[in-house]
Amino acid sequence: MRLPRKYQGGKAVRNTRFRWLALTLAVGLALAAMSCKGSSKSTATPQATGTQPAAATGTQPAAFTGTVKVGISTTLSGAIAQLGKNGLQGVTLAVDDLNAKGGLLGKKIEVVSADDQAKPDVGSTNVRNMILNDKVVAVFGPVSSAVAAAEEGIAAQNKIPIFFHTSNDTVLMTKQFTKYGFQVVPNTTMEPRAIAAYACQQPYTKWATIGPDYSYGHDTVDTFIKDLKACKPGVEVVNAQWPKLGSSDFTPYISAIQSAKPDALFLAIYGGDLVTFSKQAAGYNLAKQMKMFGAYSISALQPLGADAPAGGVTWFRAPIYLPDGTPGVDNAKIKTFIDQYHAKFGQWPGIFSILAYSAVQTWADGVKKANSFDGDKIAAALPGVTVSTVRGDIKIRACDHQAEIPEYVGTLSDQVNSTYGFRTPTNVFIGQPDKIMLTCAESEALRGK
Repeated sequence: MRLPRKYQGGKAVRNTRFRWLALTLAVGLALAAMSCKGSSKSTATPQATGTQPAAATGTQPAAFTGTVKVGISTTLSGAIAQLGKNGLQGVTLAVDDLNAKGGLLGKKIEVVSADDQAKPDVGSTNVRNMILNDKVVAVFGPVSSAVAAAEEGIAAQNKIPIFFHTSNDTVLMTKQFTKYGFQVVPNTTMEPRAIAAYACQQPYTKWATIGPDYSYGHDTVDTFIKDLKACKPGVEVVNAQWPKLGSSDFTPYISAIQSAKPDALFLAIYGGDLVTFSKQAAGYNLAKQMKMFGAYSISALQPLGADAPAGGVTWFRAPIYLPDGTPGVDNAKIKTFIDQYHAKFGQWPGIFSILAYSAVQTWADGVKKANSFDGDKIAAALPGVTVSTVRGDIKIRACDHQAEIPEYVGTLSDQVNSTYGFRTPTNVFIGQPDKIMLTCAESEALRGK
């Protein structure tokens, strides 16, 4: 609109020009701001896809595009709790190491855990809840094989891979076999066969046995005696005891064993039960009356300390705390694992810690090979492959998903190790997998029984 002439050149005109100038400047600034805002929206597009640094959303580290969960239902209370805790800590450390390297397929891994109380019904409920509520993509197994059998069925129903690193009953990969189950620990055929092969070289002919009164105990004792008699026909079992798992008083069993006067005692009990038995047996000087063969893994050796029977025979399911120069054992790599574990948890790792760590590595290898977290794809990717683990390369046998791994048998040192505070194995005998495993034909035949 044209202004009246009387306002031109006067004060009103100058004010009007100033107002027009201010308006023009304001419009220019507004347009500039809109341009900058449009540029910001453009750079935000990749952030919406999950590739943003943590500072942009405050939710995910830069390397992660999301989160997946894995579960472990195991025994965290009662007499065998230490074995479960060792396994849980091994899983946790392995997952932490995976995440430190960027996770798997760009995803951060989280661990969901629960106490199965060594009860099959509790274990199966835990695993069902983990799968349905927590949406776990893999499960790591428990301590008890009875619980493992229950958990294996739930995992298979939901097409979730399950990895056994402590529970080791042969039935898990034979009668209970599913394509989703994998066992990275020597089973209850392999372990006693290795011990029997060692015992065959010893002079003992009169044996007593003691094992928990369930499938693991009976399978372990029966296989040991069968194989021992096959290579040493003069062997005689003079006493056999079957206490319940979690027994607190072994004195009646000790008295019965002592009265039978065997040359050697085969102990299929483990964990807290073995600690309790050994302490009570010390009051009877049992180790001075017979050679004691027991599963003196770290969970028993640590609490026993100097009370563990010097010169007693023990067996290890993984190559940890073995003497330097043990064939096929990379002690430098394992020592790094031991120190890393100790730095994180303030305690030395047990056998089941390193077994659990390698179980996670096995699953991770399957994920990478399948390029997926899908259970069916992992179940197809792992059989027949060799996996690189902290304990060395292990092959997952295609016919039954049992890892082809050795068992280590040795005598407990006379002196307590000054670094670890417990006795370690010496004079190690190695039961090689081709000597101690069921054949594929034998394994597959057991599925129908």
